[in-house]
Amino acid sequence: MRATRWWVPVFLFVSVGLAPGPLSATRGPAGAAQDTTAVDDSLPPDPAAVDSAAVDPPADPDPPPEAITQERSDADETVRNRLQAIFDRVPALAEVTVEVEAGIVRLRGTVADGTAGERAVALAEAQDGVQWVDDGIRLTASLSERLEPTWQRLRDLGYGTVARLPLLAVALAIVLLALLAGTALGRWGGPSFLRSRNPFLQNIVGRAIQSAVVLAGILVALDLLEATALVGAVAGTAGLAGLALGFAFKDIVENYLAGLLLAVRRPFDQNDHVVVENFEGKVVRLTPRETILMTLDGNHVRLPNATVFRSPMVNYTRNPRRRFQFDAGIGPVDDLAVARETGIEVLREMEGVLDDPTPEALVVELGDSTVTVRFMGWVDQRQADFGRVRSEAIRLVKLRLEAAGVSLPSPEYVVRMARESPAPEQPAAAPPAPPPEPDETQADVSVDDAVDRQIEEDRRVSGEENLLGGA
Repeated sequence: MRATRWWVPVFLFVSVGLAPGPLSATRGPAGAAQDTTAVDDSLPPDPAAVDSAAVDPPADPDPPPEAITQERSDADETVRNRLQAIFDRVPALAEVTVEVEAGIVRLRGTVADGTAGERAVALAEAQDGVQWVDDGIRLTASLSERLEPTWQRLRDLGYGTVARLPLLAVALAIVLLALLAGTALGRWGGPSFLRSRNPFLQNIVGRAIQSAVVLAGILVALDLLEATALVGAVAGTAGLAGLALGFAFKDIVENYLAGLLLAVRRPFDQNDHVVVENFEGKVVRLTPRETILMTLDGNHVRLPNATVFRSPMVNYTRNPRRRFQFDAGIGPVDDLAVARETGIEVLREMEGVLDDPTPEALVVELGDSTVTVRFMGWVDQRQADFGRVRSEAIRLVKLRLEAAGVSLPSPEYVVRMARESPAPEQPAAAPPAPPPEPDETQADVSVDDAVDRQIEEDRRVSGEENLLGGA
């Protein structure tokens, strides 16, 4: 019995170690025994283990190169299709083709307008995934293609104009009515407190009223056509153009401003006898740029308004009374008091010479052979002609001085000549004939209107504007 029992434990031990079970003993690398607990499939899973597996899934392996290449090709095709679809729908870019490779966009084809090519390049650069844009777009050399956009715009403009003809007719009617109303109000001249005796100022007031009414009508017409933005653009352009023209035409602008100031200040009027610098004559008209004079011998003189405004001016007509004077040489042995009284008496008796101020005579110079006496008198230019009165005064004073025994000697010179033999005796000269009786009848001294009549004729035939209020 003892001989057969000893192997029973050994058999059980071996059987337990080899058979599968909940417990097993394994050896590690160092030969140490390690206990491993087997998981029973019949038990429910551990919730913590399940949550951990769900949160942290195992990492996918890197995609293969073939997948990356396919993805890049799909993105390039998407960009190409998108750009090509846009270009096909835009007439200006219909001839442009698109090629995309590895993010590089190549644009090829022709356009009629360089701006369209720039827009195509900007559109390609704005796409996602585009690394570079190769601009191969060229301007077309075909004349018909180059002109096609222009003809298209003209056609659109023509169609739009035809469609807006009723509005254009109404707007034109509004402008015409404003023009007629402005013209009528301009002739009216506004309220009485705006009216002026100065014809130029009155003209300015009338034009201001007319311009305001017409401008209001134009603004209403533009608002009807929805083109009020055009007013600001035109005003800005006009301002810049006015500044540039002001510098370019400085002298012309200066003359216009001077004409405006002359018309307001009125230093002269029509037919006034004036002297400006070395030019003397009567005023024909004042234009916006020039002052026209007619000289006393009938010639026209055009003076720039800036010159007239800056230069000293003598206006003989502004004061109707004008003084004339002339000098007479009296013999040194003659009585100067008699000469003075004789000349003054003649001037007082003359027609055309004013009694107030009274005529005068002054001794002004003592010469070698004569004594100079200056006679002076005043003329009312509205009743007598200045030149004619002075001429008659000289003639009549000379005759009266000679009749009174006052000599009017000319300068005398003594010349002595050496002779070798005495000169032969000359026959006695016949006594001189007695001088004719002096005619002291006064000539015509009325106002000379020859130049004035020529000025009036010039105004009738000339169409120039006159800021002094005449025709």
